[in-house]
Amino acid sequence: MTSPSERPTSSSRALSDAAVGAVVAFIRVVELYDPAVAHRAAIRALVADLILDAVDPGADRSEVLASAALADIDLVVSRPADPEAAHEPTRSLLSATIVGRVPGLRNVAGAISARRERWDGTGEPGARVGQDIPLGARIIALTDTLVGNPAAGFVPSWDHGLRRVRRNRGSSLDPQLCDAVATCDLDSIDTPPIPSATVLDLLERETVADSATAGTTTATTIRSAVAAAGHTNQLMALFAETAQRTVSAAEVLIVGLTSTHLESEPSARATDGQEPPLPLERLDDLREFTMQAELRAGVTLSRALDGDDEGPVHEMIVPIMTNSEAWGVVVATRRVDQPPFDAHELSILRHIAGEAAVAVSSTTHWAEMEQMALRDQLTGLANRHELYRVLDQIFTRPPLERIDSALIMCDVDGLKVINDTLGHHAGDRLLIDAAAALRGAIRDPERTTVCRIGGDEFCMVIDGGALLTAHDVSDMIERLFARSAGSGAPRSISCGIAFANDEIDSRSALLRAADENQYQTKRARKAEREELAAALGESNVQPHDRRAIRD
Repeated sequence: MTSPSERPTSSSRALSDAAVGAVVAFIRVVELYDPAVAHRAAIRALVADLILDAVDPGADRSEVLASAALADIDLVVSRPADPEAAHEPTRSLLSATIVGRVPGLRNVAGAISARRERWDGTGEPGARVGQDIPLGARIIALTDTLVGNPAAGFVPSWDHGLRRVRRNRGSSLDPQLCDAVATCDLDSIDTPPIPSATVLDLLERETVADSATAGTTTATTIRSAVAAAGHTNQLMALFAETAQRTVSAAEVLIVGLTSTHLESEPSARATDGQEPPLPLERLDDLREFTMQAELRAGVTLSRALDGDDEGPVHEMIVPIMTNSEAWGVVVATRRVDQPPFDAHELSILRHIAGEAAVAVSSTTHWAEMEQMALRDQLTGLANRHELYRVLDQIFTRPPLERIDSALIMCDVDGLKVINDTLGHHAGDRLLIDAAAALRGAIRDPERTTVCRIGGDEFCMVIDGGALLTAHDVSDMIERLFARSAGSGAPRSISCGIAFANDEIDSRSALLRAADENQYQTKRARKAEREELAAALGESNVQPHDRRAIRD
């Protein structure tokens, strides 16, 4: 993330096509998780475009538009009970962290992180004045106030928004931008049917060609950025740096607490760079039972470095509390030749500890959401989204390099009959056993992806070695599933295989081919049952099997 001195005061250049692809991909992710947030992002970008037309029609605007669109991307992770809490610094920091890890979006991240800085410089320590605040940050602040939180499918109440803008003109909002928005034709903004498409249309006008970065690289970078932003230590490093600068400490440590002890190594450390560094051994007494008990109870500790309990306070230890439990502590220290901490600085540290607690909860929530987005909740297998990602990676390669990859499509026979006769609990048990059969048949875990893609349909992608193993794996799936019935009623699963050879040119074609082969297996098995029933003079033919429609 950029430091204040590195942040631009205006949009200095257009985004590359790779960066535009990243912005749009982010909005598509938000569309999946929370359509209302994506809708708000598109509205804000449209408003920002009108404001820039009024202020400077010839300006390069893509970074400003991207800043307005991505400012609230963190809300798919941290959902405040109060919508106005969207402006809390933790959430700006989390958005900036996610965005800033994508190449080409550094200035966008800088604008997002500065969104809460007041126009007139009053209020929080370190706030900047006027033109020193990035243009993107000023426009984010204005669109925060003007757009509000409209529901998906609705445009905001512009009259209410303009009244809020007038109340904050010159205090938290740029007066020039406030005057400009009053001249904009806000009624010309329609509900964006597809937010990501709306943002793409706005950004493509300013795109600089950059063919060196492919779309798959951009997607991979975004995935890495989200994962990095969801890594607690990465976020704690940002909080430690913020705390060290804000209270002018010689050192700030963030140290985790397990269920039994204080971690031996800090999660994050930020120093003033002066020598000698403060020794970590000074934390040993925090591991004492009494201090542990106080910290876990949420008690803030203060002490003098020279051991004098009545001396000036040069070290503050503030617990980071999540769900009434101590996740860790913020330890801020000054050297003995520096002024002691005062009550105001203690309140700042407590505020930062609170933000860190929200960030910990948010990253946990993100992990849960990622699990929900990429995993089937009943079986724990990957779902359709993950299947498409894996197949798309395979089809980025030329035919000769993917010929040894295959898709095995599987369909549980007779699930509807089980659900109708024995109930959905029995049907769920059947699906769990089918998932276990697919897992048990895996030959090479590192090159195999197993998915449930809906209903009674499963599949396995073997990305390498499939020419030798796919048929054996398919047979093993069928045998393991049949064996899972034990002494109960017989059960079967039908499998079909398709190889990603030069006759198959897309993900959809591979899915259709595997599905057709699987259906041929099911049809043959049904014919065998009918022949057996006819020979026995019985009528126990299964109802007609459903067949999925492939895209």
